[in-house]
Amino acid sequence: MRRPNPRNSRKPRQHKTRYAVFTEGRVTELQYLEQLRQRIRPQHAEFKFIKIGKDPSAIYKRCLRVLKQDNFDQGIIVVDVDQHERLEEMLDDCRRSPHVNALVSNPCFELWLLWHATDRRGYTETRECIRLARINNLTGDKDLNTKFPIANFPEAAKRAQQAWSELAPNEKGPNPSSAMPWLIDLMTTPPLKN
Repeated sequence: MRRPNPRNSRKPRQHKTRYAVFTEGRVTELQYLEQLRQRIRPQHAEFKFIKIGKDPSAIYKRCLRVLKQDNFDQGIIVVDVDQHERLEEMLDDCRRSPHVNALVSNPCFELWLLWHATDRRGYTETRECIRLARINNLTGDKDLNTKFPIANFPEAAKRAQQAWSELAPNEKGPNPSSAMPWLIDLMTTPPLKN
């Protein structure tokens, strides 16, 4: 009697969803996302982080090109509210797209970083978020502190949910708000099987 070959009895390899995550910021956001990926270690999906640093509509157009060229399944744009005149236009484009979502932090990404260390509530200016991120030793001049408390991402997500209970991609929440918990859910939770 012939014994089955163990190589042939392996389960078929599952397709991992491939995400391209585009950041407006060229340093801090990228460093944060890399640390987050290392901390979470998603097994069900691959995440590639790409820095762009232009206005939101230019990021959206580049995102579409990269998705097509590199065979990514989905694109995610991480962007601040700042003073972008064309933010709403990009959000409308993302709402219509089955392949691209935008995650907006209001007023800026540093607010999301602050929520890893402190419960910041109430209207906040970008300058104040940047100053507080430095005071709390979360950032340096333009980068993430090497001892950033990445393990506190669940607390940050909880604070974001408390600040904006309807948080969702492709929406601009109130000041303060961030849709970053949506990305964390994507990284930590495998999709439901059909």
